[in-house]
Amino acid sequence: MSSFYARALVVCIVFSLIPLSSAFALERSTGRILQDDGAALADDFGEIFSFPVRFDGSDWALTGAVIGAAAASMLWADRPVRDYAFRHRTPFLDRLLPVGDFYGKLSTGIYLGSALYTAGIISDDESLRLTGRAVIEAHTFSLLITGVMKAVAGRSRPYTGDGNNRFNWVETSNRYWSLPSGHATSAFAVSSALSQRIDRPLASVGLYALSCVTVLNRIYDDKHWLSDTLLGAAIGTAVGVAVGNMINKEEDENCRFIGTPVQEKPVELVRIIQWRF
Repeated sequence: MSSFYARALVVCIVFSLIPLSSAFALERSTGRILQDDGAALADDFGEIFSFPVRFDGSDWALTGAVIGAAAASMLWADRPVRDYAFRHRTPFLDRLLPVGDFYGKLSTGIYLGSALYTAGIISDDESLRLTGRAVIEAHTFSLLITGVMKAVAGRSRPYTGDGNNRFNWVETSNRYWSLPSGHATSAFAVSSALSQRIDRPLASVGLYALSCVTVLNRIYDDKHWLSDTLLGAAIGTAVGVAVGNMINKEEDENCRFIGTPVQEKPVELVRIIQWRF
């Protein structure tokens, strides 16, 4: 039953972002749109993975703070949090937390992004299509980072019984792919990208709350330590925010270039046309 509600939640997200009326868009064939989006995706990939080269002092300070928080969790919080989760299992949490598991799955980000992108193509809605691309990019880029880190670190998952300080280094077995959490990365990447695109406080609160349910699920199911989820959430958020901002900038530049009305974010069901000169 919880799986049904999880799928219903994703469907609701998709339909809440589909506008009632078509937006103004460039007169382009579907083939040309796909070609242009493919080139833009490649450019965004280069931007994301070259970010560390352009880090300033505040960026490095934030990175250090995230690493420090994960390290502190490993030293003092991972075991107590795991023990607390075991002592406080309830039927209510057994029903609720699988929603977080579904939201953080690899397939969910792919399906959600693809559904939004396809809906944008079919409805000729530039803003909706770009939102789908933002989800796909944030989800894919962040999981590439997390996947490499998982394999290199080779940290044992909690259920192995190896303890929270066991790092095997360069592992291929899923049992030793605990750090960072892929589910947390995916959930926060998707939520962050959607939050940047929707740009509404209540929507952002709901999206990030859903991501937090994913974090709780990974700890509750004994799949990850707290530090795994903290690092995964940080990676997903950083990439999701960056991708969302790049897509927003691209959309604004497209509107200025073609001289069409500026499109409202796709969450708006009644569009107010504003002209830019």
